[in-house]
Amino acid sequence: MKKLHKIGLASFAVALGAIVLSSCTANFCSVKEKSRILFAVEPGVSRYYNSEAEANEAKKSGENYSYPVVQQVAGTNVWQLVEKDGSNYTKSYSINSVITAADKASVIVPSAEYFARLDREVLNFALANAKAVETATDFSVIDKDLVERVLTDYGYLKYFGTTTKKDKPVDTLWVNFDKIYSEIVFDMGIEKAANADFNSIYKQTLETTINNHRSCITSVDGNYGSYGQDKISVKMDAKSWGYAWGRGGAVIEGLIVYPVSCLVDVFANAFAGHNPANFANGVPQILSLLLVTIFVRLFIFLVSFKSTMTQQKMTSLQPELQKIQAKYPNSNTNPAQKQRLAQEQMALYKKHKVNPLSSLIVLIIQFPVFIGVWGAMTGNAILSTGSFLGLNLSTSVWDALTNANKVWSGGWWTALVLFILMAVAQFLAMKVPQWIQKRKAKKVARLTKNPAQTQQNRTMNIVSWVMLIMIIFMGFTLPAAMGFYWFIGALVSLAQSLITNAIFSRKRK
Repeated sequence: MKKLHKIGLASFAVALGAIVLSSCTANFCSVKEKSRILFAVEPGVSRYYNSEAEANEAKKSGENYSYPVVQQVAGTNVWQLVEKDGSNYTKSYSINSVITAADKASVIVPSAEYFARLDREVLNFALANAKAVETATDFSVIDKDLVERVLTDYGYLKYFGTTTKKDKPVDTLWVNFDKIYSEIVFDMGIEKAANADFNSIYKQTLETTINNHRSCITSVDGNYGSYGQDKISVKMDAKSWGYAWGRGGAVIEGLIVYPVSCLVDVFANAFAGHNPANFANGVPQILSLLLVTIFVRLFIFLVSFKSTMTQQKMTSLQPELQKIQAKYPNSNTNPAQKQRLAQEQMALYKKHKVNPLSSLIVLIIQFPVFIGVWGAMTGNAILSTGSFLGLNLSTSVWDALTNANKVWSGGWWTALVLFILMAVAQFLAMKVPQWIQKRKAKKVARLTKNPAQTQQNRTMNIVSWVMLIMIIFMGFTLPAAMGFYWFIGALVSLAQSLITNAIFSRKRK
């Protein structure tokens, strides 16, 4: 029971530490891209139609149409409809989350009149910017199609704006929103508009949502992702290597995150025939992940090859080590025996030119690579586009398994199968080398039981289980792309262990 308790506590500590450290990778999304994602997630509560009759015809039975029911937007040929299902707005699930949070905090929720007014002001603001930019476009007749196109291109300005710092313009969230809100309060009065407490909850809720979206790394301009209840793709700007180095000055972003993400882009675009429409089925992304995983694992293998061979040498020296350890059965409690044991072990290592600390080199290399690959898989824009067998690769396995809307969909089953395959592959990758070493150790006749060696074996066993539990735990919270990377990586590690052992055994013979 104590052993399980230790394993549980150690697993939790390691997983928590890895998650905290992994959060050190910078978010590549610019303020403008965050604003675009925000508008896809929370586009407002209004739907627009070309006539009053069309808007009334669109009303759904059983829905609640509080004020305003249907009204024309001034200066346009479109009619606005705010649709509610009970107390929930059907156009924006995010607004419903904000309202739920406000209710829990006992904050007054503004009426549909305020939200409708906010949408109209945002539309007018977007139209004004569109007219200023698109001088060749005919805005004499503003119909539904034009309104939807303008909101798609300029609706993000609801959240995006610029401020001046040290005489330089700086992109900032909420600048335009605050201006529009102030105008509404001046016209409607604070009694009818949202109050400061509701606005604070609105911003906090949406900022929490946007911080969970990091998939903005791309080497080619384009529309990526699948955001909001309508699964909208938003425009992402190409990132340069210099941009990566500028993300807080972090080395991991420049050396690992950006190069790995670019590899994903290059291979995915090649498999898609450089046609973004082919990203919809997720096959180019999966093939790209396969190649990138092999390249990353090959890099780790080449860099740590000497250390890996040293570990194999240490495995082959186990018979001699166990004979030395058998000479000092009380080394765990007797300082003199412990010192002599250490001296003879170091003499054996020196004779065979083995550095027992070389295994640390593998960990030193693997950990930053792991963090960097995590950042690349989480931040890559192409991986957030489309879905493989119903599973979006930027969605975590946990979200896919717990989303009630996907319980019987292909995405749910894909996530479950991926998680099982990843867990089994990781188990084999960790245990097979131990089984090989244990089989070799059985061939050595022990003279007596050695408490020090027994304790060491127990410690190594606990560490292995902690690592396995950590990976399984993190497999739930990681993006599906990272789960696929771990699955392929485990198969590569397993093959590497078997091949390395076979080569070394043959060489030793």
